[in-house]
Amino acid sequence: VQNQVDEVIDVMQENITKVIERGERLDDLQDKSDSLSDNAAAFSKRAKHLRRQMWWRDCKMKVIIAMVVVILLLVII
Repeated sequence: VQNQVDEVIDVMQENITKVIERGERLDDLQDKSDSLSDNAAAFSKRAKHLRRQMWWRDCKMKVIIAMVVVILLLVII
């Protein structure tokens, strides 16, 4: 009976150790997940800003081209 009790105690100690290690791995995974989420939010914000900036640059270029065409037409006429 004592041997069985000792075996059960050993198994329980191993299980407790595994649960503690699993908890630590879960904490690490949670930290990595939070970091990834923060990085994704920052990337999205920068992408929106860059998209807006490129849209304005494109608009400016279209206005400049239109002005050049108008000036050329005025010179030709």
